[in-house]
Amino acid sequence: MSLFLYIFGYNTPDQIEAFENYGYDDEDSESVFIEAKSEAEALAWGREISREFIRRFYGARGLVWDSADYANWIEADPQRRFTPGVLARTPVVRVGEHPALDERLEQFAQRSSDNEASE
Repeated sequence: MSLFLYIFGYNTPDQIEAFENYGYDDEDSESVFIEAKSEAEALAWGREISREFIRRFYGARGLVWDSADYANWIEADPQRRFTPGVLARTPVVRVGEHPALDERLEQFAQRSSDNEASE
């Protein structure tokens, strides 16, 4: 088994609103190391993680990760692109496992609450 760094993009509700109102075209991203037999297996499982992340992030609002055509890839040389500290904080899962999504989703909920309070 090998470790593969999977990265995927998505939009927050604020980014979607900015795109609709002003044409801004930016994405946030998440990453996870996936222990898999091959890069293809890691990429396929990474896409499942992406789908679940967006399903939980948007809930009943209905955004589907597949239909949004977000970027996703296996990073070819993570050590050249990211600092050792960033890589050490990146979750590691095996094919069939999900990273702890609740903590990341709670951060978004808190950020949204803070933004609403400041307006």
